[in-house]
Amino acid sequence: MRIKPTIAINDNGFLFDPNTGESYTTNPVGREIVFHLKNGMQENEIKEEIRARYDVEEITLEKNMIDFFAMLKHYNLSEEKDK
Repeated sequence: MRIKPTIAINDNGFLFDPNTGESYTTNPVGREIVFHLKNGMQENEIKEEIRARYDVEEITLEKNMIDFFAMLKHYNLSEEKDK
């Protein structure tokens, strides 16, 4: 998965889709995930990075990332890497 190249994100976790005019906010961890996805980081690399920075159990992180990725897809902010 990757974030669509047209999606803008700022340091406060504010995401903007210029194609639809929609904007979204995310928490600091969500901002990190989006930033890493935009920079081409693989999902497993992101998990390792988050686990190294935060005190979170692997199963909790896995569930939360699955939910977060589902939201990105739902709001049409992501695309598959092969596109």
